[in-house]
Amino acid sequence: MAGRRVAFTSRAAGSGGAARSGAPASASSAAGEPDATGAGASAATAAAAERSAEPGRPSGPVVLVDWDGVDPAYLEAHLDGCAPVLAGLMRSGAHAVMECTYKSVSNPNRASTATGARPAVHRNTAYVLDPATGKARGQTRAMRAETLAEALRRQGRTVLSAGWYIVEDRGTAYGDPEALYTQGRTWEENVDSVVSALRGDPVDSGGTPVRLPRVPDLIAAYSADIDTIGHREGPRSPRIPERLRGLDAGLGRIVAEVRRVGLLGRTTFVFVSDHGMTGYTRSLEPEVLGAIAGAGFTAERLYSGRTPAPATEVVLTATPRAANAYLRGPAAAPDGRARLLRALCSLDELEAVHTREGLDALGAAPEEGDLALEARPPYAFVDPDALDGTERGGHASLREGRAPLALSGAAVRARARLLAPGVIDVAPTVCRLLGAAPPAHAQGRVLEEALVPRR
Repeated sequence: MAGRRVAFTSRAAGSGGAARSGAPASASSAAGEPDATGAGASAATAAAAERSAEPGRPSGPVVLVDWDGVDPAYLEAHLDGCAPVLAGLMRSGAHAVMECTYKSVSNPNRASTATGARPAVHRNTAYVLDPATGKARGQTRAMRAETLAEALRRQGRTVLSAGWYIVEDRGTAYGDPEALYTQGRTWEENVDSVVSALRGDPVDSGGTPVRLPRVPDLIAAYSADIDTIGHREGPRSPRIPERLRGLDAGLGRIVAEVRRVGLLGRTTFVFVSDHGMTGYTRSLEPEVLGAIAGAGFTAERLYSGRTPAPATEVVLTATPRAANAYLRGPAAAPDGRARLLRALCSLDELEAVHTREGLDALGAAPEEGDLALEARPPYAFVDPDALDGTERGGHASLREGRAPLALSGAAVRARARLLAPGVIDVAPTVCRLLGAAPPAHAQGRVLEEALVPRR
C-alpha cells in the first residue's frame, strides 16, 4: 500500500485497563476526507443537554463500523497488509487503543458503546449468578440505560442498524423506515444493506424490502467473524488476517458508495471493536478449586442454567479468561473472606484477584459478585477434559480490556491525538457529530480533541 505505515497508538499511560503481563496475583481495590485509496448526562439533565447540543456538525451521516473481537495486536501486525481501506481512514483521521469496561465480554462492552455508560449503570452483564433466578447465565441484551439509537430517535434523527444487534428493539426495529434494523447472515450481507440505503434502494429487513426516506443519520454495521475465529482457533490463527482482508473489502464498498453518492465530504467514519483476545491451552480450575478447599470452604463451579447447592460457600461462574466468586456463609464473613483471598492470591495461575471494592472502582455491575479472578495465560477457566493442547481464545479480563478506535472524515482533525479514550466515549461523540445530545445515562465524554473546532 502506498504511503507511510500506520502505527496503532496505545492508550495513554496511567489510564487504567489491561493488566501488565507478569504481575503477581493480587487483591485490588482499586479533519479531511478519508484517503482516496481507502475506496455524562443523567436522565435528569438530558433535556438541558439536548438544548445545548450543537446542530449540524456535520450535515452528513456517521458510519459506525463494529468488528467484534479485534485485538489491537491484530492491527499492529496486519493493518497495512490486510486492511488498506481501514489503514487509509486511520491515516486521514485519529486512532488509538481505547479502554473497555469490565468485564471485557461482548454484550456488556457493546452495551457500553451503545449507551456511553459503564455496566454499573446499564446493568448488562454476562456469565454471572443471576440474582433474579438464582441460576448462572450467559449473555443477554438487557439494558437499563438509553441507547445511542434511542437518543437519536428521541431527537428526530434516523438510524440504520445492519446487524449491530445491541440496538435491536432499542431504538431500531424490523420494518421501521426511520429506525431500521436488518440482520444479514454475513458481513457481506450487512454491507449490502448499507450500500442499498446509501443508494436509496429498498433494504431487506427480515425478508421485507423497506425503502428509507433518506440516507440515515447513523448507519451502524457489524461483523462477528474475527471474534468467532479467535475463539475457535486462538489469536494466532492464520485465518484472522485472511478474514480481515474480507472485512476490509466490505468497508471499501461502503466508502466507495459514500463517495459515489456525493457524501464523502460530509460523512464521518467511526471504527470500533469491543475487546481483545488471549490464547489458552490449560485449565486452572483444579488449582482454584483446590485452593478454595484448602482454605476450608466448599466450592461449586456453575455453568449456565445451573443453580448452586444451598450449602455451597463459594460459587464460581466463569468465561474462559475470568471467573466470578459469590461468597456465602463462613466465606462471606470478614475472616473467611481474608483467608480465601490469601489462598487465591498465592496461586501463580491467577493474574489478578479483584475485590468488590476493586470491581466498583472499575464500574462493574453488582451482579459480578464478591470477587473476580483472572487467569494468567496460558490458563483458562475451562473443564480440563475439554482441552487437547490446541490453542483457543478467550476474553473477559483486564488483559483483553483494550480495543481499537478510529475516527475519520468530515468532522475529524487529521492525526489528532486521542486522550485515553474509552468505549463509553463513542456514543457521546457520535451524538455530537450529529448535533444531538448524548444518551440520557451516558458517563463518557465527547472526544473533542479529535474533532474539527466549531466555527
